[in-house]
Amino acid sequence: MKREKLPAQISANPVVTSILADSIFKPSLKQRITEVAMLNEDAKEFMDSVIKGVHRAAVIYGPPGMGKTHIVTNALQAHGLSEAVDYVVLRSHATPMMLYVWLYLMRKQGKFIVLDDCDGIIAQETGLNLLKGATDNTFRQVGWASTQIVRNPINGKVIPNSFEFNGTVIITTNVRLTVGRGRTANHMDALRSRAAPCSLNLEHREDQYAQIFHMIVEKNYLANDPTTDITVDEQVKLLKFLLENLDLPRRLDLRLPQIVAREIKSKKVNWERRARRLLEAA
Repeated sequence: MKREKLPAQISANPVVTSILADSIFKPSLKQRITEVAMLNEDAKEFMDSVIKGVHRAAVIYGPPGMGKTHIVTNALQAHGLSEAVDYVVLRSHATPMMLYVWLYLMRKQGKFIVLDDCDGIIAQETGLNLLKGATDNTFRQVGWASTQIVRNPINGKVIPNSFEFNGTVIITTNVRLTVGRGRTANHMDALRSRAAPCSLNLEHREDQYAQIFHMIVEKNYLANDPTTDITVDEQVKLLKFLLENLDLPRRLDLRLPQIVAREIKSKKVNWERRARRLLEAA
């Protein structure tokens, strides 16, 4: 469903409205903050549909460190699902064999595998073949072509060389599955056609700042860690500081506000000077 653009001053959160009243937030940035909040809401609705079974495979694109995995895992947990029971998150170091094992363990309907920036698996033909089998729209047969025996890490039993997969695969990646040439590119095209896409269009620095604003104010993600849990007034101080020093870091991500929050929490008088040096080195 296409959403209408909202005026920049409209926000469902009164705290957001109060913060944006400061003159440091220019109209164009206010508008982007509003639009990025809507983008996150669209991504949440997309994930809800995936969890409900509307899509049996999904790909979420977006720049690194901008909260793709947070959106996915929050949605899974909001539906009462538990990690390592109902879903598993495979990180960037995962291998095709690890993927095969977890596809087997999470093969039943209602189970989810999240590939968190596992571009190494996507770039390998073996990994792509496994994902193609697991995301096929009609016949989901996953096979292990190697002669190497694969065992269930829970009970040590040998995992069969092929099985039917009825779970759901969710891929978060920085790389779009674009059309190309060559064998691997053909596999990528096949995977792209099997998975429903969702894009966090946050390519510009102003958009990334808007995402940081959203995650701090709307999602309160800094409260997840005692070392970065700061007051609302301190959050405003942090947001203004980041905006004033937006060009210092090579790239923006959700790690940078955590760095600044720790400096603010230290209560040192010269926290701003120290934080600028950290941003320059980031």
